[in-house]
Amino acid sequence: MSVSVQDIVAAQAHIGTLKNEAHPKTSKYWSEVTNGVVVINPEVIAELEAAKAQVAAAKAAGKEILVVCEKKMYAEELEALAAKAGVAFLNYKVSGGFLTNFDTFKKRIDSINEMVSFMETDAFASLTKKEQLVYKRNFERANKVYKGVTKLKKRPELVIIVDGNMLSTLIDEVENLKGKLEAIVIAGTNFSRYWPENEIITTNINSYQSLDFVLKSILL
Repeated sequence: MSVSVQDIVAAQAHIGTLKNEAHPKTSKYWSEVTNGVVVINPEVIAELEAAKAQVAAAKAAGKEILVVCEKKMYAEELEALAAKAGVAFLNYKVSGGFLTNFDTFKKRIDSINEMVSFMETDAFASLTKKEQLVYKRNFERANKVYKGVTKLKKRPELVIIVDGNMLSTLIDEVENLKGKLEAIVIAGTNFSRYWPENEIITTNINSYQSLDFVLKSILL
């Protein structure tokens, strides 16, 4: 189903930041400023169809796809959406170097999977209750961060970044890996970097309704 201007307006995806917070680099996406608030041209947001096609092509090619969003208001929903869409996710915390030093993080991910396997063995059952409790606490602490990437076999080949300003360190990593992976940045009108127009969606990232609309439109 294609995305319509009416859908975008209904989801309030066209509402930008306050004008005094907006970056001039994003002005090409504006349609007007109303009561000091930037209004994004819905026609521009409708181009997220291209992002949807990019995701579909990556899935068809069997590529590893990762969605990164640290916004607490969408943490649980992202977990459910990622499971439905069949993609990896990070919704709690993004450790520096996750992309540029992925081999190291892959070892951590593998250790979490090993912990899961161990907890299903007789050896774990033979531990004292206190030992089991300590082990489970260590597992839960690590799993809270990495549970969405435990199925990754290699470094993600397509990364979808929600809020370019919030995840500026991850943006740096993407730039360092230019040519080795694809990226789609979902950002507000306060995003200050130059970014290829075919790799960015400028929209309302401070609204649950808008974020839900955009991510579902791209991933499903």
